[in-house]
Amino acid sequence: MDQMDGPMAGSLMDTGHHFKSGASKFLEDTFFKQWYRKKSAAFKKAMIFMQDNAPSHASKYSTAWLASKGLKDDRLMTWPPSSPDLNPIENLWALLKREIYSQGRQYTSLNSIWEAVVDASAKVDREQIKTLTNSMDGRLMAIIEKKGGYIGH
Repeated sequence: MDQMDGPMAGSLMDTGHHFKSGASKFLEDTFFKQWYRKKSAAFKKAMIFMQDNAPSHASKYSTAWLASKGLKDDRLMTWPPSSPDLNPIENLWALLKREIYSQGRQYTSLNSIWEAVVDASAKVDREQIKTLTNSMDGRLMAIIEKKGGYIGH
């Protein structure tokens, strides 16, 4: 059975290459080639693609790329223009950054920080990801109560 355990940092991080949009290049190289293609047809049919509304993610190139893969309309979750409270990945990045820079560590080369990112990613517990994911219902309700305002996540 397929699970939505999704891409993590490490071999699945953006390499900084740009193809019209860095986000569309990242999607092609990591999401589509390494992860999505391996999923069952039933999983792909039921999946809803979710990303925040950062400019690179919402660019015409990224949107067109997703549409070319069938990820559009009801298969692509729409987000408000500024939606950090709807993005649990920000909390995951914070966990990674705390680990990477714990004990005052500093890095002097791209390779050393890359190794730290890979190591920190490997330490992320699946339960932490589930907790962040499961927090979404509460976040959505709080955002509705605040009429779209900031809720502090």
